[in-house]
Amino acid sequence: MKQFILVACLLLSSSCASQAPPNLTPGSEVRLWQANETAVALGTLQHVVIELNKVIVCPELPAIAPPCHPLVSDDNTRIVIDAVADGLTTLRRVPDGWRETGLAAIVRVENRLDAAGMGRIRVYVTAARAAITSITATP
Repeated sequence: MKQFILVACLLLSSSCASQAPPNLTPGSEVRLWQANETAVALGTLQHVVIELNKVIVCPELPAIAPPCHPLVSDDNTRIVIDAVADGLTTLRRVPDGWRETGLAAIVRVENRLDAAGMGRIRVYVTAARAAITSITATP
């Protein structure tokens, strides 16, 4: 499990470069690159949560604890999937609003997850936010 967390953190932290490649034409090409990098950060968050939902944990003392369950609940997984899907739809329609759209999707996840879900994925949400805010805006 520790290896999975390490790999996910590395993917999120390296998914977005902070500046557009120099070979892109300033303007629309750079904005599309920024929107794409935002989509990568959101998609990585979604992928991590889906994978954490597949991890089943069972209590050591089943008589006093709930039965086996996913590490991230189905409800919390659905919240992340819906928030990311809405964000990606908006990015396709309005790529110029890449930063606002990406951060709005993150805020939606933060506001809708229950305490247990947020506790499990806080590090990934924080990493996705950092990846999006590290993208340099065009002047």
